Amino acid sequence: MSESLDKNNRLKKISFVRLNPFIQLVNVLSTKNLKRLLVSAFLIWIPNGSLQAVFSQFTIDTFNWAPVLIGFMFSIMGVQDIISQGFIMPKLLKKLSDAQIAILGMVSEIIGYSLIAASALFSFYLLIIAGMFIFGFGDSIFGPSFNGMLSKSVDSSEQGRIQGGSQSIQALARIIGPIIGGQIYVSLGHAAPAFMGMILIAAAIPVLYKGTQCK
Repeated sequence: MSESLDKNNRLKKISFVRLNPFIQLVNVLSTKNLKRLLVSAFLIWIPNGSLQAVFSQFTIDTFNWAPVLIGFMFSIMGVQDIISQGFIMPKLLKKLSDAQIAILGMVSEIIGYSLIAASALFSFYLLIIAGMFIFGFGDSIFGPSFNGMLSKSVDSSEQGRIQGGSQSIQALARIIGPIIGGQIYVSLGHAAPAFMGMILIAAAIPVLYKGTQCK
C-alpha cells in the first residue's frame, strides 16, 4: 500500500531528538492550545482507566454478578460503541462541531458516573446498567471528536507527532487510573471511583473549552 501523506509534508530526515518520546511529549505540551486539549483528555482518561479496572469487582461486590453477566455487559457496550460511532456520530458531525460533540460526550460521561455512583449507594442494579450505557455513549463520541480537534490544530507534517503524544498521555492515564481507582475503591468505598470521574471530567470541560478558543 502506498504512503497516503503527500511528499511535501513528509519529514526529509529523522533526528535522534524526534526518536525520543519524552522530548516529543514535552514539545507537544509546550503548545498552548494543544496543552489544554491534552490535559482535558488526561483528566478524562484517568477515571476511565479506573472504571475499567474496578468494574468487575464493583459488580461482584455490589450486586453479586456472575462472570458471565459481567462479560455480557461488556459485549453490549462493544455493540453500543459500534452503533454510536457508525451511525450516531456521522449525524452529530452534520449539526455540531468537534468541540461541541466532545463536550456532549463529557457531559454524558458525568451523568453515567453519577448513575454508577448512585447504584452503589442504593444497591440498585438498573442504575448501573443505565449509567454504563450513558457513559459508553459519551466515551464513544468523545474519542473521534477529540482526535478531530487534535488533527485540526496542527499542519499535515505534524500529525504523527501530535497523535503519538496523545497516545503516550492516554497510556500514562491508563496506568495511573487503575492505581488510583483501586486505592480509593478500597479506602473510600465502592462509589468513590465514580465520584472521582464526575469531579475530574467536570474540571476537564472548561479546560477543553479554553483550549478550543486559543487558536
